[in-house]
Amino acid sequence: MASGNWQATVRNHAGERFTETFPLRSQAREWGLEQEAKLRRNAYQDPQAGKIKFAEWHDRWWEARVVEPHTQRGDASCIRTHITPYWSDWEVRAIARLDVQSWVRKLVVDKKGASAIRRAYNLMSSIMRAAVDENLIAVTPCRRIDLPREAVKPPQWFTVEEAQAILDELEQPWQTMVLLAFYTGLRWGELAGLHGHRIDWRRGRLFVVEVNTKSGIKEYPKSSKSRREVPIPGHVLDALARHMRGRDRVGVVFTTVTKGRSGRLLDDGNWRTQTWWPAVKRAHYTEPDGTSRPVPHYPPHSMRHTCASWLVQKGVSLYEVQHLLGHESYQTTQRYAHLAPDAHQAVLGAWQRLDSQLIVPEGATSSPTTDTLRR
Repeated sequence: MASGNWQATVRNHAGERFTETFPLRSQAREWGLEQEAKLRRNAYQDPQAGKIKFAEWHDRWWEARVVEPHTQRGDASCIRTHITPYWSDWEVRAIARLDVQSWVRKLVVDKKGASAIRRAYNLMSSIMRAAVDENLIAVTPCRRIDLPREAVKPPQWFTVEEAQAILDELEQPWQTMVLLAFYTGLRWGELAGLHGHRIDWRRGRLFVVEVNTKSGIKEYPKSSKSRREVPIPGHVLDALARHMRGRDRVGVVFTTVTKGRSGRLLDDGNWRTQTWWPAVKRAHYTEPDGTSRPVPHYPPHSMRHTCASWLVQKGVSLYEVQHLLGHESYQTTQRYAHLAPDAHQAVLGAWQRLDSQLIVPEGATSSPTTDTLRR
């Protein structure tokens, strides 16, 4: 070339030409041989394709996605807040693994929550995997990235007395709905999406198939562990039978009851605001010493935790609880392991088997040094 640079050109199987310019002849030759080798093993990457800006590629990826509307709304907010402000002007091919790690680090420094960071990273990873699939880049930069750990909160659950206090503050049909939740561990959407024909009255079972979502009633995939059979205790089945008298035995079991708006699908937010929180706020239980105490301010999902906690405390295995609740991962169910009646039994037994025990003599007095420190 007149400029003194060297140019290499390759053609793909469709006859399209791709050209790159280099300052040295050896570099041009090496590049050309490498591209031809990639073509022979069908691994060729268009060197121009990765020059697309991230913002443009995101728009193409977004238009092709197939997700539930409520998921799409949440993802759009996450992308708008955490992803596009940082990556929009980058070329897709210019994004390296350390760049992604630096972005995650910036989110941590900016004190973004661990769950928000993980959601943003998962979306970024999906965008870049799609770029690999479309041959824009050879390998995704979203690999071996260190992410902040999410703090695992212990499950919040009610005692029997607290649960009864809540039931006493509810009216029908919500008493029956909440009773069923405490004894089956159904998710709120599963309760609100339960259909009458999914109840086996003879065997005392219900089948979890449909779920009430923000987009309406959906069926769980047949391969999902959330699609399951759940036993119903006799007294709960009786309460459910009373609720179903005069109702459609096939349709949705729990629907709105407001005059002029009855029979509609329940809305999670409205039910919490109008039914659950007022009942929890009013509910009080009595301690054995006669003291009246308010019920903990736990959300409806705590009914599910309560079901699992009661069962584990009564010796039901974590494996059985996992299948009852429809947990995809056994790790999720292990949150309740500390409630098992034999939890820590091996440790306590080992201490009891020591040849001798450490003791503090009765009537021991405080040392002068201790008294001085206390002053």
